[in-house]
Amino acid sequence: MLPLRLTLSKRLLRSLTLLTFIPQFALGFDIQGTNNVALYWGQNSAQISPQPPLKSFCDRPDVDILILSFIALLYSNEKIPILNLATQQCTQAPGSSGGQVVCPELAQEIEYCRGQGKKVLVSLGGATAGYEIQSPGEATAAAKQIWDTYLGGGKDGMVIRPFGDVEVDGVDLDLESPPGQEGTHWPVFIDTIRSFYQSEAGRKGKKDYLITASPQCVFPDVILSPALRDKRSWFDMLFIQFYNNFCAPTNPSSFNFNEWAEWARSSSLNPSIKLFLGAPAAPSAAPAGGFAPLETLLEAASDSMEDCENARVFWGSDATAASKNSSSPYNPFGGIAFWDASWTTPEFTAATKSGLTSSWEKAKARSQFFKREEPAGSDGEAESAADRKGKGRSTLARGRTPRRRYAIRRRHRHRQ
Repeated sequence: MLPLRLTLSKRLLRSLTLLTFIPQFALGFDIQGTNNVALYWGQNSAQISPQPPLKSFCDRPDVDILILSFIALLYSNEKIPILNLATQQCTQAPGSSGGQVVCPELAQEIEYCRGQGKKVLVSLGGATAGYEIQSPGEATAAAKQIWDTYLGGGKDGMVIRPFGDVEVDGVDLDLESPPGQEGTHWPVFIDTIRSFYQSEAGRKGKKDYLITASPQCVFPDVILSPALRDKRSWFDMLFIQFYNNFCAPTNPSSFNFNEWAEWARSSSLNPSIKLFLGAPAAPSAAPAGGFAPLETLLEAASDSMEDCENARVFWGSDATAASKNSSSPYNPFGGIAFWDASWTTPEFTAATKSGLTSSWEKAKARSQFFKREEPAGSDGEAESAADRKGKGRSTLARGRTPRRRYAIRRRHRHRQ
């Protein structure tokens, strides 16, 4: 089955000309950016034969992050994590009978992608993944397995590494199995991964690795809730999946990006965490619904950017609230993440990048107007951020209401 060729409006096609004026150095992953484009790759949900190689997506200058999907089984103790990709680039590892694979060709493509300025992550989970983490000790052992198999450890020949000595740039948690004890111990897993790479970086001057997650849009995600609420759990990015749920952009009254942005501003351990609007790249990519045409998706992204920017301007750099993140000078919006790469075309990702870039420029301009229109205090002068906090106001200025109200009541399964 060929991928759906999404039709782009004339307005979006015209907006592609913006890319002509973006300096080449601005293209590629920027963790502080608001126009990053991420693609999940590996499951080939469009059922293209053969699946387009990872390298082909890294040749697109408008794609910034590739998320290899998935490590479908995670075992602790003496067992190992199992990589499950819909690709012929992986074969059973010599001497293995437990599902371990080696992917030397894919390893070369990962290196190529990194040379193009992309970040390549490996995602743990998926809708049918299995986890056996029943205690803090097992969480620590599982983290060690991932570190040795895909990140900076395990290069002594004692562990089968699917990509050989090639390391991915981080690990993503896409946890969709039914909730249970497994959710309780993920904070230990995350903290252990982070401690490994901090130690490695300190000893050898190596790069930092990214820790990300792909929660469902219902806040807080049931399985990731302990990690989201636990101050040990550092996340660099969240690819929030606004589909197969009622809080998708197609349901504006329940679309709740602002709820996640408020968590990022007030509760995240990482004060500079980036939030991505996760979306299906085609109707068939989201069997339970939530597909939004690109124009609708970009409108939701623009609204979210602007609300986040207004909140940032409103609190200001003089904020003195108890939360250490309340004065954060950054915008938490990070970009859009699509499930999955097999449905996308170069024109589609280019239009996405261009639309996000344009939306960010508009959001910044509007926030300056918003700043000039701040309400005055009792003495006739503009109130400080500290004054506003003392009055317990929302993150948006007096007289401005959020675009959407949220009625988050129930959890639906998200990706099938």
